[in-house]
Amino acid sequence: MFARRFSLPIAGIAAVASAAAVLVAPLPASAAAPIFLVAGIQYDPVGPDTRTNAHLNLEYISIRNNTTRPLSLKGYRIRDAASHVYYFPPTFSIPARGTILVHTGKGRNGPNHLYWGSTDYIWNNTGDTARLQNSLNKVIDFCTYKSVVGRAGLAC
Repeated sequence: MFARRFSLPIAGIAAVASAAAVLVAPLPASAAAPIFLVAGIQYDPVGPDTRTNAHLNLEYISIRNNTTRPLSLKGYRIRDAASHVYYFPPTFSIPARGTILVHTGKGRNGPNHLYWGSTDYIWNNTGDTARLQNSLNKVIDFCTYKSVVGRAGLAC
């Protein structure tokens, strides 16, 4: 089993991606860090919720490889507290110590950016839980947040 990290508020869309890798509270010495981490969630993009693809793609979750070698995400998935599920492409791998973003909307997958393909928002502004699961449905890591005035994203 793994220990849960505390969620830290951050400001700005760019800050989530860059700060997520460094603003993770350390795990207790007795707990082994998961190989992949839910590093952060941008759940309330700036501006009104227009549901345009451009605005949907400002909402994302970041996943970090916590090892010193590239790792495959074949069979892995992300789930929210509702019924939304994202399956990683079977040939996708995340670089050593790398962080990738999974955007809510549609787009062309690349080495650091993947796209859920949703036409609606995934991450609730009032709070949600993101679970990263392996091919056996085992939760590798998770992040739970609640609404905080003035916060639009967080590092988990």
